Amino acid sequence: MKTKISWIIMLTLFANSLFLSAQDIPPTTSLVYPGIDGKLVYVADSLGNTIPDFSNAGYKGGGVPIPTAAIKATVWPILGDNSEKIQKVIDSISNLTPDAHGFRGAILLKMGYYRLEKPIYIKASGIVLRGEGMGDTGTILYGVLPPRDPNATGRQRFARPDLINIGAENGTEPLEDSKQTITDNYVPVGAVSFNVKSAKGFKKGDKVFVRRFGNEDWVKELKMKDDIANSRQWKFDINYDREIININGNTITIDAPIFTAIDSRWGGGELLKYNDNRIENVGIENLRGISDYDPTVRTTTYGNMDRDKLDKAHQYQGEEYYSDENHYFNFIGFTNVKNAWVRNVTALHFAYSAVIANGETKWITVQDCVSMEPVSVRAGGRRFTFKMNGQFCLVQRCVSYKGRHSFVGEGSTSSGNVFLECKAINPYSTSEPHGYWVNGILYDNIQAPLTARYWDFVMGWAGANVVFWNCEGDFLIQQPPTAQNYSFGHIGVNAVIFNTALMDLTKPNGHVESMDKHVTPKSLYLTQLKERLGIEAVNNTLLNADQ
Repeated sequence: MKTKISWIIMLTLFANSLFLSAQDIPPTTSLVYPGIDGKLVYVADSLGNTIPDFSNAGYKGGGVPIPTAAIKATVWPILGDNSEKIQKVIDSISNLTPDAHGFRGAILLKMGYYRLEKPIYIKASGIVLRGEGMGDTGTILYGVLPPRDPNATGRQRFARPDLINIGAENGTEPLEDSKQTITDNYVPVGAVSFNVKSAKGFKKGDKVFVRRFGNEDWVKELKMKDDIANSRQWKFDINYDREIININGNTITIDAPIFTAIDSRWGGGELLKYNDNRIENVGIENLRGISDYDPTVRTTTYGNMDRDKLDKAHQYQGEEYYSDENHYFNFIGFTNVKNAWVRNVTALHFAYSAVIANGETKWITVQDCVSMEPVSVRAGGRRFTFKMNGQFCLVQRCVSYKGRHSFVGEGSTSSGNVFLECKAINPYSTSEPHGYWVNGILYDNIQAPLTARYWDFVMGWAGANVVFWNCEGDFLIQQPPTAQNYSFGHIGVNAVIFNTALMDLTKPNGHVESMDKHVTPKSLYLTQLKERLGIEAVNNTLLNADQ
């Protein structure tokens, strides 16, 4: 009887398969697709540029499980201010000798309410701050700021530390005497090998910057001038933080690709070593942060909504909401850090970011985190919920409620970052590369309005060589000179309502394939990770869920 039922099930599945039509089979793209051996095939353009490998994003370069550090101290909440008590324990653990894995130990914050009248600082490697839950009955850090200086002006009005500040005083130190000119006329996007004038001063394992120049001719090619792009300098260099994995003569091979082509027309590039002063093996996990605010401060003005002009007469007015800004803007901030993580964390009422990783960060994983009910004016310079300005950061399975630029990077220091299976709920603007040549970012299975575009007269070209893969939501994607942006398998309309006064729709569209139908493979990041490191690396990434 059992055998008969099994055969009936098999025959039913086979019969149903006969009715599958071509439209039921996920399409592939023309630029990256599974070959006959099952491995991805990358199709280069006429200059050799390809869709890059993003699989180096995340803790320890991707595919490595987040460790569980041993508890070395336990803290219980007290009435009143808890900040000095927690800081003393952090400082005490900072003096311990790291173990063989680079950890000094975890500090367990028992469940309860911790009022913090001062920010918290972690300045040493190997320290984990661990709570007992990210919910209402878990470990709750309640940040209270002193009154703002009434005489502060300009950006000083908003200058304040993060509630949890992680990082070293110094970051990377370029060794300029070690530099060697890259001799190739063109090193394409996605490349991991190139030639230098002399490789004698380098060896396998060296930490290096692959420096990409952008000269005045490049600025002219982009049509970026200071009077167009909000008075910021567009003549800048990009330092790709890499490790040498092979040397053959004067040919250097590095561990991960570059994300903007190195072109002799725009100044070429060079290779140089650096000293690394960043801290690492630092984690924040299983807790909740709340930013105190004044609920009497409210407004009905919404910035960046669907109005064609920027003056006050055309501002969108809506339902009244909390808009106080004299409180913590960021919950967790990383500066001069590599190989770190935030997991299972909830952020409430922070005006800017739940997690922000600044320019000299690398290999940071942020996963299974939630940002809820930010309190600020809903306008520019607020609600950049998960902001990755460093290199090879992975943000996965995170949710942002009422953010603006929920999943975002800003500036050319932001490259190689991946946003995977994240969702923006009730957003007030788009997730995006936000400005000044964010390059080589992957949005993989993201549910949010997305853009990779030109910001008219404000910031110019926001992102380059950005990839949207199997995302859902309205989007706008445009092609910058000397680069490209891509959308594959996107379900949504190629148009957005946010910041319409800052759009320039005369710019050319980016590369769009399979709009309104997802493509295969389902996840570009996970597929690339599997091909580079094997299925165990994928399992390590997926099995970290909800731990």
